[in-house]
Amino acid sequence: MSSFRVLSTTTINAPNHNLCDDSSHHTIDLTPWDLQFLPYGVNQKGLLYHHTLKLDISNQIEHLKHSLSSTLEMFPPFTGRLKIKECEDNTISCSIKCNNEGALFVHATAENTSVDDILGPTYFPQILHSFFPLNGVKNYEGTSNPLFAIQVTKLVDGIFIGCTINHVVADGTSIWHFINSWAKISKGCLEITKIPSFKRWFPNGIQLPIRFPFTMEQQNNHYNNDNHNEVNSKPSVRLFHFTKENIAKLKFKANLEAGTENISSLQALFTHIWRSIMHSKNLDLEEEVDFVVVLGIRPRLIPPLKEDYFGNAMIDCVVTMKARDLLEDDGLGKGALKMNKMIALHSDEKLNNQYENWLKTPNFLNVGMYDSKTLISSSSPRFDVYGNDFGWGKPVAVQHGVENKENGIISVFAGAEEGSMDLEVCYSYETLEAICNDPEFMEVVSN
Repeated sequence: MSSFRVLSTTTINAPNHNLCDDSSHHTIDLTPWDLQFLPYGVNQKGLLYHHTLKLDISNQIEHLKHSLSSTLEMFPPFTGRLKIKECEDNTISCSIKCNNEGALFVHATAENTSVDDILGPTYFPQILHSFFPLNGVKNYEGTSNPLFAIQVTKLVDGIFIGCTINHVVADGTSIWHFINSWAKISKGCLEITKIPSFKRWFPNGIQLPIRFPFTMEQQNNHYNNDNHNEVNSKPSVRLFHFTKENIAKLKFKANLEAGTENISSLQALFTHIWRSIMHSKNLDLEEEVDFVVVLGIRPRLIPPLKEDYFGNAMIDCVVTMKARDLLEDDGLGKGALKMNKMIALHSDEKLNNQYENWLKTPNFLNVGMYDSKTLISSSSPRFDVYGNDFGWGKPVAVQHGVENKENGIISVFAGAEEGSMDLEVCYSYETLEAICNDPEFMEVVSN
């Protein structure tokens, strides 16, 4: 379908990098929230734009490089590298060295690919994988690979901006903070409204940097086993769109069934797709199934972390139910209420206890760590994805890259229309076709 070519690669440095060795930002110690991602794949976010044929792409590329450099000056971790140091007690430490080695900028072209070729197919086209840099890189490889990379791919009638970010450095909140800032500077803003804070959160008295046992051989052996064949198989990816009105109906139904008013729109939506996918598997009703909610913790600590906290501040919240309870007639309410209660348990005390437990027994995220009866959420509808106008209009779609695509991953984004949401679902083709043939599920899907 397409003739894809990389035209150039450039290292982008911050223009006025003058951090000295005694700067508090020169080396950034990392928290358990950051370190858990070391063996995981890099994070990838993409934005698709229409443009007129009159747009001078050559000038736009140079302009994007210049605005990226200006933005990176305010985000020094993204031009640095990871520093992994072996300690004498067979542990290691990991930090970010803000040394301005640079971010990667790739300019590419897909000469025969149009915006409709990306948006039109029912399942995400394979060429999307080519639109992101640093495919196959794990976060621990940030010692030699850029911590931030951009690929701008010219289409017949559009532009795709693919961002690859080392997940040890930043979570979704911080990633979109950067992308939002870059778009504003690209469009002509002289300064950003929210200056990032790079000071990580540590309990009083903790020894820095954190030391922990970590070898890639152990990580690979632990997760590369025969119990995860279905999880490790290549999934298909499909997008489901939910309007504001249909989400409101789901929320109302969930709260009515549960006899409460506390269930949120997102909890109702997650439970709705959880029910449909588990129903398609014809499970023994006494089996337990899990939904892993990725939970932002900035507002949950006392005192809360500031919105400008730059790094990772998220944990997994596992919701477990018997298939019988989830799949029965009032299962939407039961599942959403269980999810709501599990999330509410994550108080400041619980989060501090989990932090301290990680220091005693470090554990790491990895593809394949969950079984086929588990769904895992990713991203958030709170992120401003459609406000990213670099100077040629707002995006028409947001996409994830190929990294960390495994069966059961559900990424949620704000939809293009206010109050709507999009779910990007990774699963086997057979499972995705099954939920598309589920009238109860599709009743509230608008695409």
